[in-house]
Amino acid sequence: MKKILPLIPLVFALSACAVDGTATPGQTNTTQNTAQQIGMTALKIAINAKCTTELNNTAAWKVASQVMTSQQQQNAQSQVCGCVSDKAMDSVTVVDLATVAFDPAARTSIATKAINNTVHACIAESLKK
Repeated sequence: MKKILPLIPLVFALSACAVDGTATPGQTNTTQNTAQQIGMTALKIAINAKCTTELNNTAAWKVASQVMTSQQQQNAQSQVCGCVSDKAMDSVTVVDLATVAFDPAARTSIATKAINNTVHACIAESLKK
């Protein structure tokens, strides 16, 4: 999680190059799409970080990970949290994405909501493989 958090400001810094704040009639949709893409990127980073933390704090994970090598733990964690990041986006609205792009405080609550909607399905899916 600590490795991912420093990337969030970088995403926003790079996005400043894409949007200069001025919108001519043909650019309004482009600006909205850029804000949604920024929001989606920021939310995926937040979801992945939150998922990793939640997974490591889960009793079932603690028990299961004791019989795994560190490589197996990383693979399983990557598989579950990757699934959560992808599927969580289905439960997030366009308004949520725009909010996440510009309101860092909203990231945690929206990420938590999205994780709660998908984590059990992803764990079950990863256990089937």
